[in-house]
Amino acid sequence: MIKSIKLQNFRKFKDLELKFKSNIIILYGDNAQGKSSVLEALHIICNGTSPWSSSDEYIRNNQTGITKHSRIEITINEHKYAHYKDNNRKIYMIDDSKTTPKKFFLQNSATIFNPERIDLLMLSPNQRRIFLDETISHMNYEYSSILKKFRNVLRQRNSYLKKLSKKFYERGIIAKNDPQLNFWTTQLSELSSLIYKERLNIIQKFKQENFSLKYNFCDKKMKPIKKVKNKIDEIQKILDTVLEESKKRDIATGYSNIGPHRDDWNIFTDQDVKKYGSRGQKRIAIGNLIFKSQEIVAKELGYYPILLLDDIASELDTKNTKKVFNKKILNNQQTFITTINKKILPKYIQENAQFFNLNRY
Repeated sequence: MIKSIKLQNFRKFKDLELKFKSNIIILYGDNAQGKSSVLEALHIICNGTSPWSSSDEYIRNNQTGITKHSRIEITINEHKYAHYKDNNRKIYMIDDSKTTPKKFFLQNSATIFNPERIDLLMLSPNQRRIFLDETISHMNYEYSSILKKFRNVLRQRNSYLKKLSKKFYERGIIAKNDPQLNFWTTQLSELSSLIYKERLNIIQKFKQENFSLKYNFCDKKMKPIKKVKNKIDEIQKILDTVLEESKKRDIATGYSNIGPHRDDWNIFTDQDVKKYGSRGQKRIAIGNLIFKSQEIVAKELGYYPILLLDDIASELDTKNTKKVFNKKILNNQQTFITTINKKILPKYIQENAQFFNLNRY
């Protein structure tokens, strides 16, 4: 359990310290008082990234001196974790001793949701892919490295395909056996195979009564991968064939049409929720998805990730709020909830939560 958080030069906060005594923390107050910023800081120190931006814009601007910096510090079970960031570097410390990012993030994990992300999970295939990949990364630190390599290879292959596409349209040349294209295609196949193995395994773990995820490949010729999902060599053989067949199209379009960057998944209850579910049903399905992902990660790590819910209750009616904020499920992990109006939260949450009015900070 996180027992305290200290922020220095983070967003609007020059210095902030909050001490926690409960598994349910409610941060409430008016807009622009820093509620979401506290969740952002928790996400950064637990996962290494901001959920809101890819840059370092969270560093407070109005600082004196040449070097601007921020510091996030949390206490968990008597151990102190600190994340320091300035213009040029990041430093990770456990109990005042420097450590590597890998060791630092093996100890902590957090999952964050807000209304915008819930909407995007229903509307955006890219956000659905990101959700799967983030859930896997909580359990497998090396998976983040695989994704990083994959994105680099994909970028290099697409860049080269654009050059070949130009030759195709200017001179009618289809360079399917170009050595450099073959090199990037092999790299893409190898890394894609590792991603497919992890994604298909976690899709299976989400399956329960009246709830499942269906993985949708970008090309029906890739469906046999589901039958060999634990065999990297077999996955790669299928991918090699499909990628080879797609080369002509890739050259013509100037980008890679096949791979995990083009796939999708749907939530199924008694129906395809994305296609046929009402707005309320979609939100409940996403709520189930969130809590199920927490269970899956907890079984692997031995502890539940910190759950960060940013203004979720504002999008739900009373009935659906009670369904999402299930008492039994909330007791499994430490949960931080932001809201403008604390009275809209279920009674049992209000009775067991610790409240912080950020209008006072």
